[in-house]
Amino acid sequence: MTATASPVKKARIPQATRTAVMRERLSKAAFNVIREVGYVNFRTSAVSKEAGVSQGAQLHHFPTKDSLAVAAMEYAYQQSNEAFEKNYAVKAEKNALVELILKDFRDFYLSDYFMVALDILMAGMKHDSLRAELTEMARKNRLRIERLWLERLVDDGWSLSDAEDFLSLSHSIVRGFAARSLVSTDMREFEHLLGRWQHIVVKAGLPLGSPN
Repeated sequence: MTATASPVKKARIPQATRTAVMRERLSKAAFNVIREVGYVNFRTSAVSKEAGVSQGAQLHHFPTKDSLAVAAMEYAYQQSNEAFEKNYAVKAEKNALVELILKDFRDFYLSDYFMVALDILMAGMKHDSLRAELTEMARKNRLRIERLWLERLVDDGWSLSDAEDFLSLSHSIVRGFAARSLVSTDMREFEHLLGRWQHIVVKAGLPLGSPN
C-alpha cells in the first residue's frame, strides 16, 4: 500500500499581524481619499471603498471620522519619516551636507504627505477633541528630525547657534514656498531662491560665524 501524504497546513497569521495589516490598509486609504478630495470633503464611506474592505471592518478598527483622520496623519508622517531616514543615511560632509538637508526639507514640505497632514491639522484646530492629539503628533515627528539634523551639523563642526539658525531659516524658506504652492504651481522662483540660499551658506563657510 502507498502511504498518503498528509496535507500541508498553512501557517496561521497571528491576529496581531492581521490587525496591523488591516489598520495600515485603512490608514493608507484614508490618506489617499483626503489627498484626492481634501479634508472638507472627506467621507468615511469612501475609505472602505478605497481600501476594498467592508464598512463593518472599517468601523471595527476606526469607528469615527476623527479616528480615521488621525490614522491618515500617522500614515503621512510614517511615510515621510521613511523618506527622511533614506536622506539621513547618505554620507555627506561640509557643503554636501547643506545640500542634503535642503533636499530633505524639500522632500517633506513639497510632498503630498505634508499637504495632507497640514490639511488634517488645520481642520483639527477647530475641534477640541482632535487639537491636542494632532499638534502633539506633528510636534513629535518634526522635532525629532530637526534634532537629528542639528546633531549632524554640530558633529560636522558647526557651532550650535549657527546650526540652529541655518535650520530655522531653511525651514522658513521651504515651508513658506510650500504654502505658496497651494495657490501657484510655478516653482521657478522657489528653485532660484533655494539655490541662492544654498550658495550663501556655502560661500560663508563653516561655521558661518556670528554677525557683527
